[in-house]
Amino acid sequence: MAESTIKVDISFQSLLEAISSLGIAEKHQLLEFVEAELFPDDEDAPDDIAEIQAARADYAAGHYTTLDRYMTERANRSG
Repeated sequence: MAESTIKVDISFQSLLEAISSLGIAEKHQLLEFVEAELFPDDEDAPDDIAEIQAARADYAAGHYTTLDRYMTERANRSG
């Protein structure tokens, strides 16, 4: 049996509203689908996502160095 394709023209805002009305299980399904579309050949995507989340948590906790502070510390070490 041949597959048929339907293209629907929907505004992005309408899509966001539709997504917000989904249940949590459906949103997780959608997230898995979007990740598969974004990273089709990336088997390490869950590891990458975990690393990004850990980096965001470190940043939120104040565990980071600004570029200005880094440059000042580097200049002090060199001179």
